[in-house]
Amino acid sequence: MPGAISQTTSVCVLTVAMSLMPHLLQAQESAAGPRVAAAPQQAAGRPPLTPAEAAALDRLLAAWEQRSGAVHTWTCRFYKWEYTAWSPAGENGDRLAFSESSGELKYAAPDKGLYRVRESRQWNPENRRYESIAGDAGEHWVCNGTSIFEFRHAERQLKETVLPPEMQGKAISDGPLPFVFGAKAETLKQRYAMRLITPPGVNDQVWLEAIPRWQADAANFSRVELILQARDLMPFAMQIYKPGGQDRDVYQFDPKTSLIDKGLDMLRDFSKPITPLGYTFVKEDLPAAGTAQPAPR
Repeated sequence: MPGAISQTTSVCVLTVAMSLMPHLLQAQESAAGPRVAAAPQQAAGRPPLTPAEAAALDRLLAAWEQRSGAVHTWTCRFYKWEYTAWSPAGENGDRLAFSESSGELKYAAPDKGLYRVRESRQWNPENRRYESIAGDAGEHWVCNGTSIFEFRHAERQLKETVLPPEMQGKAISDGPLPFVFGAKAETLKQRYAMRLITPPGVNDQVWLEAIPRWQADAANFSRVELILQARDLMPFAMQIYKPGGQDRDVYQFDPKTSLIDKGLDMLRDFSKPITPLGYTFVKEDLPAAGTAQPAPR
């Protein structure tokens, strides 16, 4: 477990919608038809909430909705660890990250976002150490509210995906993980089976588990665990389990670099990126999504 998180908590946990914007395209394409409920086994083994647990969850979601609605801009540095089938074993037999990276997140209400990996290191099994990945190959996308611009380094492309009118103005809150900004409490409860999982004795954080109810969401992740800072309900960490529940991504959001309603250049940060030398610019329209209707449970 990365020391930056384990020093603060015994389990790595998570969240921010913007960090998953690259998966928004996949989720919306899957949602071209009616959305259906996720398979029942997604929430298997979890007993229903007690009345007291349900009331506590409702209070948190209401406070969260109010708090997130008051945030107009946010920028923060993040750290990410990826655990896969190729992850090495540590000296004590614990599973280490296969790769680790750091970068920046930027958000402006209601639908502008930026995600960029600045530095990456990957485990080298021969040398048994992490080594820097050369070149500008980090994940990088920008959403200006009407289009999503994605740098596809492997194909040497800058791809613009134009959002349909019904998605403009709400692309982030309607994405796969609309936990932090612009989400409504009732919408969250409809899309996810949620429960508070804050460990006993932890008073400065709020831990939340969310399991997708809809297949379009379950195609991207099987479970999400989130840590909010209790003092301001801003994200501290997030853990995203991939379908199958084995591979996972862990994010930590550095509170020392967190800036709310300041520190952004709206024109520069969210404008159409310049196509890098040697890259091809590609543009396409995203098909309009069908009506979102979860299947009967």
